[in-house]
Amino acid sequence: MSTAKVRMVKGPATVAVDGACHVLGSDVSGQTITVRAGKALPFEPSGRCRLRARLGRGGRMWLADPTSAGTSMWRGLAQQVLAGGKKITIMLAGDTDTGKSTLATYLANMALERRLVPCIVDGDIGQGDLAPPASIGAAALSKQVTDLRDVSASLFEFVGNTSPAGFEHLVAKKLRSILERAGPLGDICIVNTDGYVRGGGIQYKLMIAQELRPDVIVCIGENPELLDAFRNGSWQVLHTKASSQASKSGYERKSRRLDQFLRHVGSGSSAAELSRVKFTYMGRLFSPSELRIPPIVQLEPENMKGMFVGLGLNSQVVGFGIITDITPSSIYIRTDVNSFDRVYLSNIRLGRDRAIEIKIA
Repeated sequence: MSTAKVRMVKGPATVAVDGACHVLGSDVSGQTITVRAGKALPFEPSGRCRLRARLGRGGRMWLADPTSAGTSMWRGLAQQVLAGGKKITIMLAGDTDTGKSTLATYLANMALERRLVPCIVDGDIGQGDLAPPASIGAAALSKQVTDLRDVSASLFEFVGNTSPAGFEHLVAKKLRSILERAGPLGDICIVNTDGYVRGGGIQYKLMIAQELRPDVIVCIGENPELLDAFRNGSWQVLHTKASSQASKSGYERKSRRLDQFLRHVGSGSSAAELSRVKFTYMGRLFSPSELRIPPIVQLEPENMKGMFVGLGLNSQVVGFGIITDITPSSIYIRTDVNSFDRVYLSNIRLGRDRAIEIKIA
């Protein structure tokens, strides 16, 4: 295989690597790599290398130009932000499908290569990798990875909506909270944000930057207005090319989002007495007694059944679930969490067949 090209593989697929090869900076030589449905990974060979791909339905494999795919276009950026070897926070900002998650993975792998411990904060509440939709997750990485969905997050925050529009201040506040807790876990913190950067999204991203006060902001792709918005801050602003490997169809996005919901909910069940549980929605606390005359639609029993929720214990989000039933005395939740004292409500119900996401008006 020629080293002048990048071999892209879109899942579902498994790829057996025979020879020297890297994926997003991770050495995958001699390994078999699984590529999830809807995910595209760049295989970058060095020397003689043979790839044997088994493609599932919708999977494909193609040669790509290294100037717009793979990691060579980001090599200089990684060297620049990691050169000092000091503790820094990097914020990634860019439109949907520009490769923010891909770049976050690559930077984390390059940090590990330099024996730095990277911590990733995933603030994409619509299409995140470290947490289910409507949530924020963070994790310190101890080894290189090719897909952040293989990483188990250790910290969570719950927002309750899959779009930041109307929830901008809450998202910024939750990001700051999780960054404060995640910072001590690593040498370098990489904050990935959502793709809302058009119109009001620019001011929203500036709000996030002002909350987080990162050392470096990396703007991905062509968006002069976004670059200009960051110019007068205390941080360093860098610009880099978007990745052509990042595009996903609407169906792929929906499928990956549903997979994230169900993966974090699990298949267990748990129940709690309502008298022992408090409810939170958009940062506002509600007591069980308010269920009798609900002040918000999210507390109406018909809306709570099937609702995707966060579960808290001692003021920390410890997991997620789906409300299966609620009675005057108890609440029943599909979840792998055994103990909780708080339920974080959302605007999301999952349909009976778990295949559709229903917004609560």
